[in-house]
Amino acid sequence: MSTGKQSDTVPPVSQHHSRNFIMIGTITAFLISYWFYKSAEATGRNPLVSAGMGFLSYLIPCIVWTLTVTPSLRDAVEHNPGTLSGLFVNYAYILVGVACAIGLKFLHFKQAKS
Repeated sequence: MSTGKQSDTVPPVSQHHSRNFIMIGTITAFLISYWFYKSAEATGRNPLVSAGMGFLSYLIPCIVWTLTVTPSLRDAVEHNPGTLSGLFVNYAYILVGVACAIGLKFLHFKQAKS
């Protein structure tokens, strides 16, 4: 039963922000896939396989980080609100995924040049 208040129709701020973080993560995944795809074309490798590898090299670490590390980080931030660490908690999975994708890209395409 709706009372017609604005709070019934507008999601809480935390849900709205989490959607933005998911969107940033999705865009990052597609950019990494595109980067792997173009690198594969330039080196004569299969672009679709490389793009898939780039996507998974980002996605798998993101999921593992989100399920294992993020809950404890959020708990720590709840006990110390108002710090910059809250921003880090929301973006950390993206940084971890990007770092893993960059590492795999250089390993994967280094082998192509050898």
